Amino acid sequence: MNIVEAFLISFQAIWSNKLRSILTMLGLIIGISSVVTIVSLGNATQITIEEELSSLGVNSVYIYYEKSAIIKPSEKFVFNDMSYIEENFIESVLFVTPNISRPGEIISDISDAGLIFNASTTDTDESEDLTLIDGRFLNDFDISGYKKNIVIDSDIAVELFDDTKISGNKILVKTGNVSNSYNIVGVYQKEETIGGFSSAVAYLPYTTMDMIYKLNGQMDGIKITFNSTVEDPDLEKERIITAIERRKNNLGEEKYSTFSAEDLIETVSTTLGMITLFISAIAAISLIVGGIGVMNIMLVSVTERTREIGIRKALGAQYSDIMIQFLIEAVTISIIGGFIGSIFGGVFTSIGGKLMDINAVVSADSLILAIIFSTSIGIFFGIYPANKAAKLDPIEALRHE
Repeated sequence: MNIVEAFLISFQAIWSNKLRSILTMLGLIIGISSVVTIVSLGNATQITIEEELSSLGVNSVYIYYEKSAIIKPSEKFVFNDMSYIEENFIESVLFVTPNISRPGEIISDISDAGLIFNASTTDTDESEDLTLIDGRFLNDFDISGYKKNIVIDSDIAVELFDDTKISGNKILVKTGNVSNSYNIVGVYQKEETIGGFSSAVAYLPYTTMDMIYKLNGQMDGIKITFNSTVEDPDLEKERIITAIERRKNNLGEEKYSTFSAEDLIETVSTTLGMITLFISAIAAISLIVGGIGVMNIMLVSVTERTREIGIRKALGAQYSDIMIQFLIEAVTISIIGGFIGSIFGGVFTSIGGKLMDINAVVSADSLILAIIFSTSIGIFFGIYPANKAAKLDPIEALRHE
């Protein structure tokens, strides 16, 4: 049988029973649109989160205390450790900054007075990739002089002063039971996060934080930014850990751990991929229901066209001709359902992307997946009805009313 003719006959059969065909495709449309939407939104969310996490610094690594380790006072990170790392790894290390964050409360009549102080060196703006929109960043004079100078984000500037050009102004911040006045020397552009919520962060000289919070020169951790020329950051961070252990006389005791943006990106990507796959698998159940609907309608079609099948066989149609004819009809129904489902999936993806505020488009892999699923369902669930039609006895089929 001519394949083109078989498809034309299939379209004619589908068109002559439009309502029945649409109802048959409904399960496939729902399933395909669900899978396309979930996969596309999942991929878009994954890309958005990866871009967000990349802002932490893809060439950066954080060194912190192992949670289960008992840290002696002599084993804690101190400010001198930063210069030690810079001097001993000068070829691979670009910046070394302290990892210290402490809470504060702005003394002002605003909706959210919470503030996080981050300890800063003169390199922190480059290490954190901050974009200054007013004033300057902290300098050596601020650090050596224990100055109460800070750099705040643009949201806090607008909240407090209705403007971002506010260098030279002062704010009062309460830390514990003590309130201090801080001079604003700069404002940086606060970047939007995925959820749209993030704490207000101000950068303060690490020496000043040491004085205010009585840290005794100790740090919670160290952030190291490598040169872009470093070929193997993992190997380099292990060398740094070993050097710190020698310095603290606890070599091999594994009291320090590392964390990097790459580690988090890999974990998040793997987790999101598994979640997307799991939800897609649940949505794909409707495809099985749709496939059963295709098989059911094809069985009805075989019963309705029994006499037609008998005439074809009487005129010389072979088993393969009848088999191919009904199989193509089942595949055609599935492909049309998949095509309509893909269109709906694109619409739902666009709506979902706008609601989630992410750049979501129908991905190529989801469309390929839809085509493969549609064709596979048509073949799998069409084999039995097609085989039943092809095996009909021509004499018995001609007698059928």
